[in-house]
Amino acid sequence: MPIQQRRGVGTGSPTAGLPITSNGVQSGSSRSRNHRRPKIVSLYARHSPIRWVILIVISMALASLLWKPVVLFFGVQKKIAPGHNFNLSRKVKQNPDASGTNGRSDLPLSKFSELSFALRNSDLVALYFAASWCPMSTPVSVALDKSFGNKGVLLTPNGGRNTLAVVYVSSDKTLDEYDGYLHNRDWLAVPFDSPQRSELKRHFSTCAHRELEELGIDRKHEIPTIIVIDSKTHGIITTNGADDVDKMGDGALKHWKDMQTWIKKTAGSMT
Repeated sequence: MPIQQRRGVGTGSPTAGLPITSNGVQSGSSRSRNHRRPKIVSLYARHSPIRWVILIVISMALASLLWKPVVLFFGVQKKIAPGHNFNLSRKVKQNPDASGTNGRSDLPLSKFSELSFALRNSDLVALYFAASWCPMSTPVSVALDKSFGNKGVLLTPNGGRNTLAVVYVSSDKTLDEYDGYLHNRDWLAVPFDSPQRSELKRHFSTCAHRELEELGIDRKHEIPTIIVIDSKTHGIITTNGADDVDKMGDGALKHWKDMQTWIKKTAGSMT
């Protein structure tokens, strides 16, 4: 039944003659609902989409920072050198002996006497697998010379202890190629006629394609490759040294030192 009450009683009211109906009541109620304030989603609400977006972004940022050390820590040793039995928790003597193996025969590279000078007299050893005939080796060699040559950081055959030793593990075809590639370079090198040249390639599963049949290995890395080693523990710091030198120049050395420090701290926290 329609409501017949009037809005105004006084004769002077402009709405005195307008009746209020049920439709008018419903219309007013509808307008009241439409003018309510919009609901504000709190950032701290459990189901807030903004909160989840922020958490995802933070997680992705942390993952991008940690993936490389984690992969290095858990996977690189077995992937690149299955026989490179490196234990992060091993205790190493502070005073190395003349062999460069800290008096320990169980260190992974202790069997390679050609590396003893480099291991004994440097903090890091960069094993450079390359060849003079390989066109991809040329820019890496140039980058090595530009980044570290004549800057006082490389261990030389007649020099004292230094930060970094670059050891050339050659895939050259002849002694003349080998000698020519080392000319005027501050690198150490595994002698061309040494059987340890092939043994190192087998140990690290790294060689030129033409050597695969001769070495009989399942190759993990082709040339050029730079594998950076911690001289004290013989642990692998990185197998991407060539890319590091190409992208970072002389900053690659600081990068390797930082990774070395991170690995030692991680090893200490696990013991």
